[in-house]
Amino acid sequence: MEAATNYDVAIVGYGPVGQTLATLLGRQGWSILVLDKQAGLYPLPRACHLDHEAMRILQAMGIAEEINAAIVPAREYLLLRADLSVLSNLPRGWQTPSGWESSYHFYQPDIEGIFDATAKSTPGVTVRQSTNVRTVSDRGDRVALTVDGGREPIHARFVVGADGANSLVREQAGIARDGLGFEATWVVIDVEMKKGAKAPEVPDTGQVLDPAQPSHMAWLGGDHYRWEFMIVNGADPVEAAKPENVWPKLRRWITEETATLLRSTTYTFHSLVASTFNRGRVLLAGDAAHLMPPFMGQGMISGMRDAMTLSWMLDKVLKGIAPIEFLDAYTESRRPHVTEYIAESVRVGQMVCETDPAKAAVRDHRLEARREANPPFQPRLGAGFVDGPLGGRLAVQPRIAGTKDVLLDDLLGSSLTLLALQPDILNGLSTAAKFHLSLLDVSMASISAQPAEASPPMTSLVEQGSRFADWLGAADADWVLVRPDAYVFDAGKGAEALEESLVKLLAYITRESPPLAGNEEANMLVGGAVRA
Repeated sequence: MEAATNYDVAIVGYGPVGQTLATLLGRQGWSILVLDKQAGLYPLPRACHLDHEAMRILQAMGIAEEINAAIVPAREYLLLRADLSVLSNLPRGWQTPSGWESSYHFYQPDIEGIFDATAKSTPGVTVRQSTNVRTVSDRGDRVALTVDGGREPIHARFVVGADGANSLVREQAGIARDGLGFEATWVVIDVEMKKGAKAPEVPDTGQVLDPAQPSHMAWLGGDHYRWEFMIVNGADPVEAAKPENVWPKLRRWITEETATLLRSTTYTFHSLVASTFNRGRVLLAGDAAHLMPPFMGQGMISGMRDAMTLSWMLDKVLKGIAPIEFLDAYTESRRPHVTEYIAESVRVGQMVCETDPAKAAVRDHRLEARREANPPFQPRLGAGFVDGPLGGRLAVQPRIAGTKDVLLDDLLGSSLTLLALQPDILNGLSTAAKFHLSLLDVSMASISAQPAEASPPMTSLVEQGSRFADWLGAADADWVLVRPDAYVFDAGKGAEALEESLVKLLAYITRESPPLAGNEEANMLVGGAVRA
């Protein structure tokens, strides 16, 4: 570390995204400073949804089981008419790649304390709350931050703005945002049922498609529930959120005698994405980088994805394996990916927010004819993979048989990983390819139905069931290279194809290898054989 550098990474913002990133980087051995202007954790709920991929990220943080005990699966998704009869039932019962339930609900104060305690107890992580950052200056070889009351600048090799929609870090880096054409204002209401009160008849998730006033309801687990009502006909948002105007809307489910109003506020839902997520030594994550309507419950999760991708890319740069230019890959991977989530959230929001009765009737007729839920929305990354049936997709995480059955990541961790059906895949590799595996710190394991002999560095694992074998078989592959953020870099068959893929992986990370296969102009524009 340079003498002028106090920390490897400074993170501005200590919400769930800042907490996730600090924990992941701290677990990799880096010195992390987190700065936040608030004196403590925000005491009221905001986010309320996690999915299977978020649970896999929580595995990487070492807290998946603890969080799992504090949340509830959200398996039911109902589209309802104005009279609350079921228009369409879209169950979340699909098998996920990650080995976790597809969706979960939670009451945010119940889990944010776990995030907080985990970050603060991670070696190398320093958290300074009640600290207002004033300036952020990229000085070429480091970033300098000034804070209220600080006499000298704080130095870090990199700074990450996880400081929300009104990000100071984004503003000081001069990064613009692009609007994606959706905005709506809703009243958001959180309640807690009183002791002994009968639980209201609320589905896990219910969207009420009432053109007179679209609304949403959800059970968050335990005694906590949420309702949301779209503001229509030019109603005043401040007036709409007052308790005397909220309670009449809730009385078909609860009353003042059965429930306590915890929060009633208005939010204007936006669809915005930063023009870049990195500029020099300054990076953005979470709401500082992107905002989306809440209709798919992907806002916080997308920020956690940012943290997962950024943590491994920063790790490679901090170790000197990759140049600083490799951080362009963060924007290339994440910006198109999250933009697809924003676009889909906008599409769902436009459907839910329809207030024209004639258009709503056409929508309802179409939904009534639907007999099955759409396949889960899981777009592939914007870059950083080899084109193919698995490239850029979330990798399957099989359950491994043993004395105690565990999910794969609990054994191998979150690293660059080579997984194969047979342990002898390394036998056909050249010395150079094996050196590349070592240089990039690739974990290696064979996964099969029966025990097999394997020589270090390969580990032999036995799968519970055949999920992994079926997944690779459907892609006509017998090996897969998985990025540390659990997305597939490449998959193929045989040692020769693996050798070629390792050259591409090294090229992707070091930015120094020969030109990639495919059209040169397409490569530069995130096309070609490797989207780098």
